Amino acid sequence: MPNSLLCIQSHFGDLPMLFKFAQQRDDAVIISQTELTKQHLQDATGLITTMHLDQLSMMEFSSELEAFLTRGGRWFFNGHLMRPLVFNLKNYIPIKVAGKNDLALTALEEHLVFNAVDRSTLGVRKGVAGFYGRGYNPMPKGATVITGVGDDKAPLDWYWNCPKGGQIFSHAGNDLQSVAETKATSQILAKNIIKWVASEEITVGEKS
Repeated sequence: MPNSLLCIQSHFGDLPMLFKFAQQRDDAVIISQTELTKQHLQDATGLITTMHLDQLSMMEFSSELEAFLTRGGRWFFNGHLMRPLVFNLKNYIPIKVAGKNDLALTALEEHLVFNAVDRSTLGVRKGVAGFYGRGYNPMPKGATVITGVGDDKAPLDWYWNCPKGGQIFSHAGNDLQSVAETKATSQILAKNIIKWVASEEITVGEKS
């Protein structure tokens, strides 16, 4: 399907809630990673990958991923970057000391992915810190940190307008829509991610 919102399912079992919401759209293509082809990426204008992405296998598609971004695609990346999938991005760096204070989150910039979400509630789930993330994917030059972690406010979430075109949102933790304490917040995050990837901007403060 040309001009598609491509969601890559990289584990067995039920679809995550994020992909179930995407499934309701006419333009969504949800594909098992084992069935992914170059054509899927060539047809896509938006891409969502999960923390379960097989990055070693995905390296076979680096040229297609870079071409996807160069023509203006948007990619929401969940998880720890462990291979230079595009443009020589650097590997994930874990927080060395992982006490509660070391995992504290700081909202540094606004982004439509967090529209209508109280970000102060995302740092702890079931009374435990760290579900959101315990490290960061190093930012490329020109990227903007959105959420910092720890005293150093390391870039757990960042956004990058790629120099050759396209945009990446990097969330270096568990799938973003899965980290919220409440189902309602998870649903808002899932819908916001889909709207951002599909370039359907929404007014700040508007409920998805």
